[in-house]
Amino acid sequence: GMYGNVADIGFFTCALIVGQLMVATTICLLLDELLQKGWGLGSGSTLFIATNICDTIIWKSFSPTTINTGRGTEFEGAVIAFFHLLISRNDKVRALREAFYRPQLPNVVNPVSYTHLRAHETPEHLVCRLLLEKKK
Repeated sequence: GMYGNVADIGFFTCALIVGQLMVATTICLLLDELLQKGWGLGSGSTLFIATNICDTIIWKSFSPTTINTGRGTEFEGAVIAFFHLLISRNDKVRALREAFYRPQLPNVVNPVSYTHLRAHETPEHLVCRLLLEKKK
């Protein structure tokens, strides 16, 4: 599969992955059901878009996957890479620069900039977006 051979990663890890997917799917279905019954604002499609955005932010922040770049092996997740670079590099200023400005991988600024953008959304923008969603 995507995460490797069952013999390599172990049965427990496979069961954990399947369980996580089942729980996440159940939560999404229950939240969609609540929205269809009239609870909350927006629609089911908005829920799935928001879920995808949250998934992307969490994965790009905390992904333990390693990628071999030209400078060596680095973590894909921005937060994990931040601490790894601070611990493993002797030059701490350069480590900070690498963590904040990684052009080919997610950096620490990406999740912060997205949440900063959402924090400046005014109530007027939110109302307009909800009205546009209702018309569709």
